[in-house]
Amino acid sequence: KWLVAATDSELRVLSTTNAELVRRIDDPRISGGERAVFRFARFGQTNTLYTVLNTRARNGAYIVVWSTEWVRSAMRRVSSSPITTFALGPRGLLAFATASLHVVVCDAKTLRVLLRVPAAHSFAITALAFDRDGKHLVSASADQTCQVYVLPDVWPTPLQTAVAVGRDYAQVIAIVLVLVLAVVLALVLR
Repeated sequence: KWLVAATDSELRVLSTTNAELVRRIDDPRISGGERAVFRFARFGQTNTLYTVLNTRARNGAYIVVWSTEWVRSAMRRVSSSPITTFALGPRGLLAFATASLHVVVCDAKTLRVLLRVPAAHSFAITALAFDRDGKHLVSASADQTCQVYVLPDVWPTPLQTAVAVGRDYAQVIAIVLVLVLAVVLALVLR
């Protein structure tokens, strides 16, 4: 139905039937009025428009979701460094890579981060692609490597993630306490 073209300063939405300009969105800004640049624009499966905004100061990146009435329906800061590539996939997923070499997978509806892979490559990540079923994500880099990530069929809920993280922290705290006790005992028994 529509095609979108992005430059740093504007998005142009064109009709696929007659190539007429449907909408022009310009002057990209994030909340608080900070100026930004459009980096990517893609239509999702339901004609929802997803755009990436990198701050001009290069200290953050946002994903903005637009309704078909061309109103921002969601915006979330997703990275503290610029986004270098972006992909929409099946199963309601989106992925992006950052200048800090992270690969991130999000829920396209909520923009909740589902997976973060730090140091995914050793040089700029230039491309991302989902397979047809959304069970794999491939990243390609200027370091001349590709990585394949196997994605789960079901993602943990935020509560399940919090419980798992809490359990990990509890284990670390227990280990630290045991080490502190061992040091104190060694000093007392001297």
